[in-house]
Amino acid sequence: MNICHLVLSNIGGAPKTANSLISSQSKAGHKVSTVVFTDLDSRWLVNFESAEKLIIMKVAGSSFYIGGAIHQIWIAIQLSKIISGLKPDIIVCHTAFITKLFYLSQRIPGSLSVPYISYIHTDFISELQAESKSQANWLIALFQNLSINIDNLISLRSLHQASGLVFVCKSLYERFLKIGLNPTYMAICYNPAIPDPNHQLLNSSAESWLKNHDLITFVSAARFHSQKDHKTLLKAFAQASQYHSNIRLILLGDGDLETEMQNLAISLAINHIVLFVGAVPNPRAYFSLSRAVILASHYEGFGMVLVEAVASGVTFITSDCPVGPREISEVLKCGTLVPPNDVDALAIAIIDYAKIPQEKINRSEEIAQFFSETSCAKKLEKLIEQVVYQ
Repeated sequence: MNICHLVLSNIGGAPKTANSLISSQSKAGHKVSTVVFTDLDSRWLVNFESAEKLIIMKVAGSSFYIGGAIHQIWIAIQLSKIISGLKPDIIVCHTAFITKLFYLSQRIPGSLSVPYISYIHTDFISELQAESKSQANWLIALFQNLSINIDNLISLRSLHQASGLVFVCKSLYERFLKIGLNPTYMAICYNPAIPDPNHQLLNSSAESWLKNHDLITFVSAARFHSQKDHKTLLKAFAQASQYHSNIRLILLGDGDLETEMQNLAISLAINHIVLFVGAVPNPRAYFSLSRAVILASHYEGFGMVLVEAVASGVTFITSDCPVGPREISEVLKCGTLVPPNDVDALAIAIIDYAKIPQEKINRSEEIAQFFSETSCAKKLEKLIEQVVYQ
């Protein structure tokens, strides 16, 4: 079978999962191609090397404004040409945004008609709601909300027209049911817990904290984006530090808001106990030495970092997002959930964890059962067969 995966970039959980699936499908004897919409970031080891053909479109990111819409149509035209050349039997679109782009490409005259599966990695319903609140100017907000509503209609149409849908957790599937999506062919595939690909050394400052038994060190791994709500995390940590002077926080990741968060740490007078390490290829090495992993997001598609924390032998503190974290906590029978955007609740959780010794968690059976690469690949394989041979 000729399978083509469409992926936005090589950064984050969706590309990591796509790379795992591409490898599994290639080993199974399928012809697999991959189209990536942005340049590969050399700092990340997701390189889709198992794909028989890798095409990088090198396009800039798109917004919800009219300029962004025009840019998306241009991308759709280019994508239509690529798909006509590849002639796949089926397309796997990773994220609802990529699904929309492929749907637009199918509207281009002369396009090759190909069935497609939408692999929904993110809670794009919450993303749209967050985007609609992001603009303060009422006129711009009005225009932006109109653009969002149009974009939302196109996105929903693209999902309705998909031959199959994959959801990364049950709660995400249930959330989409509420907006009228009830696909004939669907699968719920937890993202696989993929081990770190190398044994790179830890950041020296981070290592000195993590291996110092007089310190209690927490780790958070998230890109610096408003979704991840580092503001609440830093404010909560500042509160907790008033009760435990020996706590430390290591932040893994990078992004547009990193400098702003560094300045916030300074203004909160906690810059000496918070370490900004940047993006690392081996987060589990940090997790395994921590007291707990913290995720303070407003919303998540799944929250794979929590599974990786448990796979590393530690527990987690997480905001109770609309989908994702609660389901992970219930499946793995561990973790502490707090309301999103609640500084006091998060501070209390950190204080409580600082009171108790580090507890090593063994959930290897649950990890193998629910979060294995084999399980994920088999579910997608079954769905593809249903779609292609229906």
